[in-house]
Amino acid sequence: METQYIDPIGYQGWDDIIVEKFKGDIFHTTAWAKVLKDTYDFTPIYFALMEADFLKAIIPLFEARSLLTGKRGVSLPFTDFCNFLTESEELIPTLIENIFEYGRQKNWKYVEFRSLQFPYEALASEVFFTHDIDLSTSTEAIWASLKDSNRRNIKKALKEGVKIKFETNLEALKEFYRLQVMTRKRHGLPPQPFKFFRIIYKNIIAQNMGVIASAYYSNNIVASAIYFNFNKKAIFKFGASDEKYHHLRPNNLIMWEALIWHKNKGCYNLNLGRTEEKNGGLLNYKRLWGGKERLLKYYRFDFRPNAFVKKKSYTTSFPPLVSSLCPDFLRKLIGILLYRHFG
Repeated sequence: METQYIDPIGYQGWDDIIVEKFKGDIFHTTAWAKVLKDTYDFTPIYFALMEADFLKAIIPLFEARSLLTGKRGVSLPFTDFCNFLTESEELIPTLIENIFEYGRQKNWKYVEFRSLQFPYEALASEVFFTHDIDLSTSTEAIWASLKDSNRRNIKKALKEGVKIKFETNLEALKEFYRLQVMTRKRHGLPPQPFKFFRIIYKNIIAQNMGVIASAYYSNNIVASAIYFNFNKKAIFKFGASDEKYHHLRPNNLIMWEALIWHKNKGCYNLNLGRTEEKNGGLLNYKRLWGGKERLLKYYRFDFRPNAFVKKKSYTTSFPPLVSSLCPDFLRKLIGILLYRHFG
């Protein structure tokens, strides 16, 4: 077998291969590769083991260059998780060793892996939770699996007159971004550039691989979420809301109707993305849905000590540059300038 470096964007039949041979998800597609490349100018270098022109194993990876955070490899930036694709788990260590060799040659600072399966006993750089909801059962069974408080919140939203629409238009995206700016402000963080979401819209939502779920109350959008779907698997990727309407529980109703919407579209699983261990509020919310909880570990190999390392605490979250008093225009500018350095 030989190792090849592949750009999936120009690889004929890439998405068909990852579906038929590797059961891939949205983060393995050319669409997601285009989002990362077109938004942040990262370079796709997908490491693949080939045998007689047939793909046997793949580790998707992007090279990112930054004056602030150095030159590095990430599998993949701004991605909740990126599983290795392989016919046999025994092939993955060979690819990882090839990545190490490549990174040394290119003077990378580090390489980071975000697969749910990892072949080495190594120190995790970060640990998150992720949750999977089984959509292959009946609607009644999904409803029964919810926590009692969650069912009450869904009923409250319905009683208050909250309505959910599943939309794929630019106006819905702009409304999502308006709420995203508000939400990130509450958390003391800048929003990601609107360019990022516009490119997601072009490559994923407009290509029937994503949808915007909008919660309407008195003809106003008070909460919004973006979901991706590919190969019968869905993921909750982004959520945003207006805090003034939280008492109506619109986020609970969005998620419930999104579960049923994706189930009716033929999806058998909905993943709730990653959640930080310290984010107790979000973790408790995701536990309301009765999904299967798993640890999601990231592994960072630092080329200076030549070892897997724990991520330093000061880089665990976004730099503390944004306070709640920061005006929105400045907050957006900070996001445009800095996000590409922290993918």
